[in-house]
Amino acid sequence: MMRPVFHFARKVPFFAAMAGFAALAGCQSAPYQLRVEQTPSTLLYSYAIANGMARGQLMSGTMTLPQIVNIVTADRAALGAILVFRDHPSNSTLTVAGQKVEDFLATLDQPDTPGRSVVMLPAGASSLPVGR
Repeated sequence: MMRPVFHFARKVPFFAAMAGFAALAGCQSAPYQLRVEQTPSTLLYSYAIANGMARGQLMSGTMTLPQIVNIVTADRAALGAILVFRDHPSNSTLTVAGQKVEDFLATLDQPDTPGRSVVMLPAGASSLPVGR
């Protein structure tokens, strides 16, 4: 006895109905929502990472004095807010400290303006143009 080649043809409506039910169930389910809540640990980790980024930028030697002053000011403000949170833990001080760390990160992300960049010359090189 020979089996039909297209034996699965009888099962196609069943699988189509199951796929339709799965798609309908997926549409009716609640969407996945990622909620990130600030905790004291995430605050400290964020500050440590931002501080390391600031150190890297300072060590590169390509920053102007106003940029350095802005970074140091933002760093001190963030650290001060974290210390206030440590001494007086509450939701409001946690929010303020988180905002100060975000401001610190924003200070680090500011692009350099082309007219204010510092050029480092190798030792012994002259800053005068060649040919004069």
